[in-house]
Amino acid sequence: MDGSIQGVARHLRAQADALADAVLARVQADSPGDGGAATPDAATLRNLRLGARAAVDFFLARLDADGGQAPDTSLFVAHGRAQQAAGRSLSELLAFYRLGGLAMWEGAQAIPVSRTLPQDAIFALGAEVLETVDRLSVAAVEGFTAQEAETLRLELARRDRLVSLLLSDRPSGADQLAAAAGAAAWTLPARVRVAVAALPADPPPGSGLAGPARVLTATVDGGRRALVVADDEECERWLLRAARAQQLEAPLAVGPAVAPAHAARSLRRATALLEQAPASVDGVLRCDDHEIDLLLGAAPELARAIVARRLDAFEALPAAQRERLLETLRGWLAHPARPQAIADELGVHVQTVRYRLRQLRDLLGDALDDPEARFELSVALRARSLSK
Repeated sequence: MDGSIQGVARHLRAQADALADAVLARVQADSPGDGGAATPDAATLRNLRLGARAAVDFFLARLDADGGQAPDTSLFVAHGRAQQAAGRSLSELLAFYRLGGLAMWEGAQAIPVSRTLPQDAIFALGAEVLETVDRLSVAAVEGFTAQEAETLRLELARRDRLVSLLLSDRPSGADQLAAAAGAAAWTLPARVRVAVAALPADPPPGSGLAGPARVLTATVDGGRRALVVADDEECERWLLRAARAQQLEAPLAVGPAVAPAHAARSLRRATALLEQAPASVDGVLRCDDHEIDLLLGAAPELARAIVARRLDAFEALPAAQRERLLETLRGWLAHPARPQAIADELGVHVQTVRYRLRQLRDLLGDALDDPEARFELSVALRARSLSK
């Protein structure tokens, strides 16, 4: 390197402490910070000054290298890690090195010998400052992103452990759940709900991490995603946001509210409801609205037996007539002894309803007037609709 530049370097080395102070002052004065952050404490200032001095030493080492081996940047990788771990932003980190480079350039210009440098040497000195800023910024960003990834992996591991405990078939103790929730920075509520939806055929990269932090997620059997959230007035909104962020397929089945230790029960109910749902169903299915369906689904053989015993007489009819009479039967069960209400509901003439009711009595006999038989007919019609 040009001897005059080395002369500048010798003068800068003699004033390295003062130059580090200038770097620190420039950073403190011009750094964007986080919208009026408080004055750094003594420990933070000490670390900043150590970083400033290290940056100055790196710059001077580059001036002395004269094309030889470049100085080591591992210290600045560590600095990037420390900044991320301390909760500082990437923009603050980059501002530190950018403003530090500006302070070093100003310090070099202030040395009398630098005023005698030829133009090409001045350009070379400026290039060294820019190269220093670039090298240190790259190293610091490497450390920052590595620490960020490590922090994220740790956070995900803690959340995974919590949701694993919640969804375990074997209920976890209150203390164990509380400790896992505290480690995951997730507020353990008095009651939770678990929702289930199908994963997309080709999940986009990173989609499993998407969505609001208050919703815990886990992949469960059958290519489905379970979502766990606190049971409150906003729970469904958060579940829908999480489902959209992860691009889950509709419908979204939402289980009942349960104590956290019994979240697996909510998961089982939501899964059962999702399995019963016809392919055409969209939107949200709530277990609270489908308890009879879940009950019938839990005993499918018994449900089929009730259908066969109570509705077998309809099977010999032509399909169109069978469906008309079953529709009328549903109307009778909803509005017993009220032909006009049934006609209004079905959109037919009341005489048509009376004619169909006579046909139903021929098929079912006195069952239309027996409360227990009417209950079984309602169950049979419900079970029949679920089996389609």
